[in-house]
Amino acid sequence: MNRNERQRQLNMELSVLPTFTPLTDCQIYYINRAISPMLLPSLIELARKTTRFTIDTEHDYYSHAPALIQIEFIQWKSAVLLIETCHLPHASSVLFWLIRSLLKVIFKSSNLIFSWGDLTCELMDFIQYGLFSLNMLDELNTMNLQLRFKQWYNKTFLHTCGLRPLADDHPSCTCLDRPVKYKNNQWSLQKAIAYTFNEFLDKSQTRTPWSRPLNFSHIQQYALLNNKIKNIYDRRILYAVNDCLAVTKLLMVLEFIWTKQQLEQYNENKQQQPSQE
Repeated sequence: MNRNERQRQLNMELSVLPTFTPLTDCQIYYINRAISPMLLPSLIELARKTTRFTIDTEHDYYSHAPALIQIEFIQWKSAVLLIETCHLPHASSVLFWLIRSLLKVIFKSSNLIFSWGDLTCELMDFIQYGLFSLNMLDELNTMNLQLRFKQWYNKTFLHTCGLRPLADDHPSCTCLDRPVKYKNNQWSLQKAIAYTFNEFLDKSQTRTPWSRPLNFSHIQQYALLNNKIKNIYDRRILYAVNDCLAVTKLLMVLEFIWTKQQLEQYNENKQQQPSQE
């Protein structure tokens, strides 16, 4: 079974869980050549008032081109930027200068940026677009929550299978709540959400041509698209946004070093809340 088949199987197995719910509502902004120049100064001002961000990236599944940068402004009501790097304005335009200025504010070393994996390594592929420099990446103040999550989880969910409680992940472990069995393996974001919050973070859009435009709602032809096509684009957008919001939700647990009892109480209270559907 190859990687794609394993991902599809895992996605199917976890889909029985309740759908992932972010901590807050969010406003989505599409950063591309069609963005209004009147909007960017207000986003720059919002970035100046924000000190913590979550960032993720996507490559086109077919061309492998670095295609999307997702940035969440962590606030009581989040803002998420979807920077479509294959659809940027010309590098000599005022729009491009404003987008570059926005990223310069976000990437300030005084800000703290969270990610799931090595963010600097991810962003290196995007230098070719001229939105930021290697020096800016070198000065990033980042925190890889993927590493911190594994440390917290193993201290919170101790072995009950006969291994020493604080032992590392081990292939002989039979604990149902310890799915990572090898010391050098890392948690996927999808599994981290499932085992922490009992929620399904849909990864069915992994094989996506991210270099295509994400949002057609601003063009006249959008009304002519059938519901099936609209649904495909809506799911892609949700996938991209949730990859940031899921990391930020896990940050809550790690930042306050929740105990197993605190997590269980949170999940129990969540189940008792009335459905908003």
